[in-house]
Amino acid sequence: MTVVDAALRESLKTLRLSGMLETLDARLAQAHGGELGHLDFLQLLCQDEITRRETVAFQRRLQRAKFEQQVTLEEFDFTASSTLPAAQIRDLGALRWLHAGESVILFAPSASARPTSPKPSATSLSAGRPRPLRQDQPHPRRPRRRPRGPHLGETDPRTCPP
Repeated sequence: MTVVDAALRESLKTLRLSGMLETLDARLAQAHGGELGHLDFLQLLCQDEITRRETVAFQRRLQRAKFEQQVTLEEFDFTASSTLPAAQIRDLGALRWLHAGESVILFAPSASARPTSPKPSATSLSAGRPRPLRQDQPHPRRPRRRPRGPHLGETDPRTCPP
């Protein structure tokens, strides 16, 4: 390891570019082998960092969702239930509706055993959709308002004498 190599690694740590740091040796070997030009080398390092950040963000969203089971569409057993239309579910999983700006409404008979609060799907989390709010949570952009008034010990200085 040269002094420049050590300084580069330290700079990547300082800038918190661990995706670049993890793949630096492989990319340097490709560059020294003549496989990569300067711009290709830099582009691949940046892409490695972007990929790592997307992966970490997806894992974080999965943890926040608190799924009881983590099953992807590829792992799901459609043969267990004959009422689930596998082709339609896979089509929804492709997220064409999301990119087209359309809405999807899923419903089931009222006698079905489904959770009372909406749960996000792993597919929607991979698309960067936030976790839905529970009924007992306030909207994140609207702070709860405290009631105000003379009945709570606050007085209006314009109407009450000092």
